[in-house]
Amino acid sequence: MAESFTVNLGERTYPIWFGADLSAEVRAKVAELSAAGRKIAVVTDRNLVTQQAAELRTMFGELPVLALEPGEATKSLTELGRVLDFLAAQRIDRTGVLFAVGGGVIGDLAGFAAAAYLRGIDFIQIPTTLLAMVDSSVGGKTGLNLPAGKNLVGAFHQPKLVVADLDTLELATALHSYW
Repeated sequence: MAESFTVNLGERTYPIWFGADLSAEVRAKVAELSAAGRKIAVVTDRNLVTQQAAELRTMFGELPVLALEPGEATKSLTELGRVLDFLAAQRIDRTGVLFAVGGGVIGDLAGFAAAAYLRGIDFIQIPTTLLAMVDSSVGGKTGLNLPAGKNLVGAFHQPKLVVADLDTLELATALHSYW
């Protein structure tokens, strides 16, 4: 069962859900969005696809997923192009929703792509690292790196929802200890 609090930002207000095993809540949100006729896409990283495949299937079923390489190098103009091409290939329209599932790199990149695609579509953050849960998934900071420096390209684009699933964090932490 999710606990919740609201980030009050006027028109850009959004909730943060937190708790253990929130996959059913995410699945219900996906069903709600789908029932409203909204197209949905997911961006994540290859580690999550490999190590948390069952969790991703539980949350997203057969929705289209783009899995990127983990790591800071993914916050690039090249990878932004891949995300934008993915959204276009999925025929995401202005009512579409992009889910960002991963750490800060995925959240920053997917959030910036959501800000740029069609001049802004909704996105939902599902952070899977502690730092992403307490920092990069909240506040609407999105961005990319350039060869000249980190986070030199960016936008403020608030998520519509942040889901901090502590079980996902626990699993990611346990798996990280084996790397």
